[in-house]
Amino acid sequence: MDDSNTPESPPIGPDADPAQDPDAGLRDQLEEFAILSRFGETDQTFVLVGWTPRRDVPRVREALAAAAGEEVVAHMLPPSRTHLNRTPIALVNPGPARPFQSLVRLLALPRYDGIDPTLLMAFFMPIFFGMILGDVGYGTLLLFISLYLLRRFRQPGTVRDIIQVLAMGSGWSIVFGFLYGEAFGTLGEAFGMRALWLDRTSPEQVSGLLLFAIAVGAVHVTLGLVLGVWEAIRERSRSLLLERGGMLVGLVGLFTIVAVVGKLLPAGFMTPGVAVMIVGIVLLGASLGWLGLLMGPIEFIGLVGNILSYLRIAAIGLASVFLARVANDLAGSVGNIVVGVIIAVLIHALNLALGAFSPTIHSLRLHYVEFFRKFYEGGGRPFEPFRSQLSTGRSV
Repeated sequence: MDDSNTPESPPIGPDADPAQDPDAGLRDQLEEFAILSRFGETDQTFVLVGWTPRRDVPRVREALAAAAGEEVVAHMLPPSRTHLNRTPIALVNPGPARPFQSLVRLLALPRYDGIDPTLLMAFFMPIFFGMILGDVGYGTLLLFISLYLLRRFRQPGTVRDIIQVLAMGSGWSIVFGFLYGEAFGTLGEAFGMRALWLDRTSPEQVSGLLLFAIAVGAVHVTLGLVLGVWEAIRERSRSLLLERGGMLVGLVGLFTIVAVVGKLLPAGFMTPGVAVMIVGIVLLGASLGWLGLLMGPIEFIGLVGNILSYLRIAAIGLASVFLARVANDLAGSVGNIVVGVIIAVLIHALNLALGAFSPTIHSLRLHYVEFFRKFYEGGGRPFEPFRSQLSTGRSV
């Protein structure tokens, strides 16, 4: 049996109407034949070997007792190290994080003994979305559209999960919209709306926005490396420990140098910072053998590039706010007010569509490429319960 560290058991009963699936009965028979190898039987007893999530063990015991009496003994065996690759995974996370399980599966399921990144993605991705879009008007429209679509797509699945993710991101877009002071771009200014934190339309504050995006990237990537070092220690992998530990040490040195240049630390920290960064690059190169003499510095430069990649959070957001600004300016500059409003509405509609698509794609990219690669190893096998396609009862 599987004491899987992951979520709740899969949906109970068939996903489709059996009456509309003429092959359901045939698939039931094929699945029954496929599990015969898991049975052992004598005149007096029988043995059945299978997997089930830990949370479902009491239900399995009750079902066996109801079917065969109290003489049935159910014994839970934890998977051995040699069987971890064959141990199925059934992700289990708190309710608000469950929609992000579909996004994790799009990349790969985690290994049984690996880190499930669902909660981390559920925390960071909506915030990234909100930082990019950051508009009260667009966020409110997307939230209403998402709620409407959730009423239309009631069936659990990837589509519904993505809509839920969009709804969460829309909520954060409203929050950052107030912080940026934006509602359909600069339209909020007409109603006295002002930035509570940072005005993205102000040239003087753009540099602050860029620095904030880089700071977010530094935190995100560093967290990934910390998790990666912990995973390497747990797996007792010397090469991974040198690689990820070297990156982490090198970043600490780089952050120290940046702090000195920015006059956040005394000038005396410059030499230690350079020394720590060099040590980190040497450790990173050591994980690659002799090739590390060349590849170590290159890999570290690539790591810095990963952090700079978070500038897309600021860049895409700026593109959105200035496109909205163009729409608002056209509405007032065109001679015919009706034509101007129509053009502005069309541009805002285009910006809204881009505001739903671009932040989602780029937030996913930052997780899959910049974040997950620092610690995440997929390869898990999905848990698929044995169940009848023709029965609406609970599967065991």
